[in-house]
Amino acid sequence: MALIHLFRRCNQRCVFCSYPADAGPQGKAGLGSWLKEISEMPPGLVQLSGGEPLLADFEDLIKVIAFCARTGRRAELQTNGIAMAGLAPERLKTLVKALKASGGYFNINFPAYNAALDLKITRTKGAFAGRTKAVKKLLALGAKVRLTHVVCSLNYKDTAGFSAFAAEEFNTCVSAVSKHGVPQTAKGLSWLQFSFIKGIGRAKGPKFIPKYSTAAPYLIKALDLCGRKGVKCDVDHIPPCFLGRHYAKNVDLVKMLEGRKGPHLEEKEKVPVCKGCEFFTLCPGPRKDYIAAHGALK
Repeated sequence: MALIHLFRRCNQRCVFCSYPADAGPQGKAGLGSWLKEISEMPPGLVQLSGGEPLLADFEDLIKVIAFCARTGRRAELQTNGIAMAGLAPERLKTLVKALKASGGYFNINFPAYNAALDLKITRTKGAFAGRTKAVKKLLALGAKVRLTHVVCSLNYKDTAGFSAFAAEEFNTCVSAVSKHGVPQTAKGLSWLQFSFIKGIGRAKGPKFIPKYSTAAPYLIKALDLCGRKGVKCDVDHIPPCFLGRHYAKNVDLVKMLEGRKGPHLEEKEKVPVCKGCEFFTLCPGPRKDYIAAHGALK
């Protein structure tokens, strides 16, 4: 898995943004530099991120995704989705087709289940409506869609509400494409990830970072609800010891079992209290920035 930040530009101002708040100038990144960077990455999944990648020139973005496909790489398009809501139908179909050809998927950052909370988190008017519309359009076109719900101090009590919303709004979607005049029902979300906020970038310090022990009971209820509603889900950036019966949904467990290298080994680190934990060999530990913010694993 490899990550490429196309640029810094974004159309939201999320409180949980992990992009460095003191990042330097935008620079002259463009198609040539993007393709060169991807060509130097190992085969596998390439995460196309930003900023907001949908703010790139549309044809350039399609060329980037097509290059991933030609070179045996799957493309994951990380986006907040709101620019997608206004894309012309043919352009949206082209984007979906290109991503499908790479074997990849859309990763939509979806921080809230209502407009008021979304505005509080993203500080962007109209984002909730645009994002909801975009996801429904993608599902109607048969795209593979993952939702990433970043858990922060503003929404951790509402994670079960978000699970219910996602199941009701996106678990199935009636396609705009009909066969013999009969609407076809497309599959719903591929999966939903609850991603605990990173304490880096604009989210430094404890202000937007709840304690694991405080957020965990709400998160467990959300995972229970996903199970009842048939929504596939997993969890990142919160150790499995806080997930109770849902410990196996921690995404690092498989990586650790398979001895996979990756950011989880650099961003996370065991602390003294981890000794003796039943997950000691299966967990890389809490995020280092979490410990910096709260001083302890709690």
